[in-house]
Amino acid sequence: MANRRDPQTERKLRPLYDALDNLNNKQAIQRADKILKKEKDFHCAKVLKALAMVRLMKTQEALALLDEVKSHFPLDESTLQAMSVCYKELLQPELIPELYETALKYTPNSEDFLTQLFMGYVRIKEYKKQQQVATRLHKLTSTTAYSYWNAVSLVFMGKENPDLGKVMCFPLALKIIEKSKEKSSEVAEEVFRLYLEVLELMGKSEKAIEELDDPKNVIIDERERRRLKIHFHKLLGNTEQCNILYKQALIAEPDCYDSYRGYFDTSFELLTDTTSLHDTGFQVDLQKADTSVQQMTGLLLKLAEDGGPARGPELAKAELVVRLQEKNIEMCAFASSSLLVLEYVQKFGHKLCCYDDLRVIIERLKDSEKQELIQILEEYRVSVKESNGTKAMQRLASLHMLLHHLGKYKALEPEQQFIALEEIKNFHNITLEGDLGCAYIDAFVLLYSWQKCDSKNKPEMVDSIKLLMTKLEQFPEASACRLLVTRLYEYLGAIGPAVEVYNGLDTKSIQLDSLAHILYPSLIPLGAYNRADKQARQMEAFYRTNEREVLEYIVKSYLCGKFNKVSELFDLHRSLAYSISKSVFLLDKLWLSFILSSANSWDQIETLLEATRAEITAVKTDNLVDNRDYSVNEVCDARHQEIATLQATTSYSHDTLYVNMRHFMLSSLLSLQDATTSKDEANLDNLVSQFRSDVVEKAANLPDLEGYPMYIMLSQSMKVWNVYLETLASIVTESKNLIQHCIHGSSTQFTAANVTSKISELISRTRSELIVDDTINSSKLPFLSSLIQTAYFAVLCHSCCVTGRIQRKKRGVAEGVMSSLKSILADIKSLCEDCHSIATKHKLENLTIDKDDSVDSRITSSLEWSLDEMSGILGKLSTLVNTLHSRLQPKS
Repeated sequence: MANRRDPQTERKLRPLYDALDNLNNKQAIQRADKILKKEKDFHCAKVLKALAMVRLMKTQEALALLDEVKSHFPLDESTLQAMSVCYKELLQPELIPELYETALKYTPNSEDFLTQLFMGYVRIKEYKKQQQVATRLHKLTSTTAYSYWNAVSLVFMGKENPDLGKVMCFPLALKIIEKSKEKSSEVAEEVFRLYLEVLELMGKSEKAIEELDDPKNVIIDERERRRLKIHFHKLLGNTEQCNILYKQALIAEPDCYDSYRGYFDTSFELLTDTTSLHDTGFQVDLQKADTSVQQMTGLLLKLAEDGGPARGPELAKAELVVRLQEKNIEMCAFASSSLLVLEYVQKFGHKLCCYDDLRVIIERLKDSEKQELIQILEEYRVSVKESNGTKAMQRLASLHMLLHHLGKYKALEPEQQFIALEEIKNFHNITLEGDLGCAYIDAFVLLYSWQKCDSKNKPEMVDSIKLLMTKLEQFPEASACRLLVTRLYEYLGAIGPAVEVYNGLDTKSIQLDSLAHILYPSLIPLGAYNRADKQARQMEAFYRTNEREVLEYIVKSYLCGKFNKVSELFDLHRSLAYSISKSVFLLDKLWLSFILSSANSWDQIETLLEATRAEITAVKTDNLVDNRDYSVNEVCDARHQEIATLQATTSYSHDTLYVNMRHFMLSSLLSLQDATTSKDEANLDNLVSQFRSDVVEKAANLPDLEGYPMYIMLSQSMKVWNVYLETLASIVTESKNLIQHCIHGSSTQFTAANVTSKISELISRTRSELIVDDTINSSKLPFLSSLIQTAYFAVLCHSCCVTGRIQRKKRGVAEGVMSSLKSILADIKSLCEDCHSIATKHKLENLTIDKDDSVDSRITSSLEWSLDEMSGILGKLSTLVNTLHSRLQPKS
């Protein structure tokens, strides 16, 4: 049993707590040892020592110490809490309930222990057990909060098992809540929302609407009440009631555009009369649904008249006209859609939101209407550009963005395009000189850069970078410009400057996951292996911390009665646990541990494989979710919706294949290691077969996105690897044959020529992609990186033959394999040296005193650095092959 604590022992532990709070874990262990010398059975001190070990990554020692304390069945609350913290930090929350289950055998009526047991089950989603504990707590204390814990647990049980939910869980949860409502004179908002949720799950939408209409339930504000009523009426299919409620919402908030959309959807569903007249004396009836165009126009006229300078009614007019045109219904109450857009620009063009507001309208116009709108806006732009001041500049920016979106500049001849771009650049300079602020300058500089980037021409991109960097020097907070510069540098193969610019964003917390598609995917392809390893390890720590902290937020939601947050937090927990970015980071970290290791023998490689085996098998590769925010790449383009959807699907499909490829490479190494001691070939054969069907075949069918913006091209991670995938499969197959031939004495024939010839072909292909007309195509640098990784994979796979288990008479075969690998590495090294010579020559030819820090110079310097990094990896690889080869040669 645990020691009973007294003030004296509390004073002894105080220095230990202080050391842990100050993150001085080594000192904490020393102080714990000092206490344990005097009191060997002081369990709390042992657990606190284990906690310090966990934080020093001494996991096995910490677990041994915790198991020792657990075997004594501690009952001391401080000891149990400290053990809980250890298991949380070890990401083993499933071990916490066991502690309190044992403690409750000795103190069955402890409310604190029962509460901790309930929260332990919450962390591991044991809904049935947490419901049983909540029932015990309610019987023990008769506290209302515990009855709600019971109800919430039943709701989650029902969601997990819908059949059981309909029959038992939901009715019982409803009964518990209604009973608690009867006892309480006032019900909390969270409880009332829980009540509505249960009613919805049981299909009792009419009852939910009655409760919302009940004047006693005033705990929800009118806006939220109306939203919930609309939701339940939709479930019942009451379109008329939804329409009436949307009208009431618009009268209350005429600037809420979501209500306009709902109003139009329901009105057109009920439409019976298409007559449209301009009647300013029309009376709005808030008790009846609108079923005619006349009623819709009347409402908009009233809202425009009563709403003052609100954007909602004006934008809704254009929305209505467009919808009527889509249904071929004539509209005579309002002007044409083009004139309505012009009116909107005249009224609200000086606001930063003008372009975003109108974009959803102009995308739905017919081609003839777009041409008419271009002419109208162009005429208005000519009159506006003579004006001065902040509002005039932003109105001009809005006009240019709309014209760009409509495709006006793309339709121009090259000379006219140049004139238009120079005009935009001049306006950018005017805004800079006028010190109008970051937001007003963004529009002009981004417009100019988007136009330049469309060509994917290096000089044009460099020109854009120069302009964007000028902006960033004056306004470092311009995130849109910073992101675009990062993507441009990535596309041009300059990873050093890209990292430098991106670091200025200072991304934190959940942004690390949502912006994972910016920069990181280019690190390994461009040779920044150490930087990629550092970021992958940082992200691993982020996901571990988040997994632990989100569970604690769920626990706090129960304690605070915020039951509606529990589902949201569980969804967040799952989305981060199954994030595709997480799998990419973890697999890259494991792969880079081989790339960056100093292993120079198969024994050292085996040790590394054993150290990473559990991590490799634990990485999730199925049911992955994409949490990345692609809207940050949004551009002023008529295809923006198509582009956003395409980038999301493209990036996800590429990264899914990438995850499967990396997992195959690492799993193959594990299986090859196992094959050196076992003759079972089935696992390797299955791996290769599945890889060919799940990755090689699908990668070959990926769409070509050459005509799309360059940031989508950066999402095509597998377009480069597609060239090397079949070679990876062949490497594993031949390595398996090599093991069977050299170690197990099988009659399976092995020839190194199959793999070496394929890699030689890849070297030639990479050379042709990378070196064009005696210059380096830096955007093709990922081909060289993939080639080096393929060669590294070949060496790791084939090095399994250089073990103490190899048959003496087969040494000649293994020696021939190592000789072939040395020849391949020499060819790749020669390619790197040629690239480096060309890059150095180009830099020297273009270097002047005035331009030593120019964009061109930085790109070339970054290219040299990337080639140096890749050469360094090749050097390590050559050392490994030479060492392995020397072990096969007879000693003199």
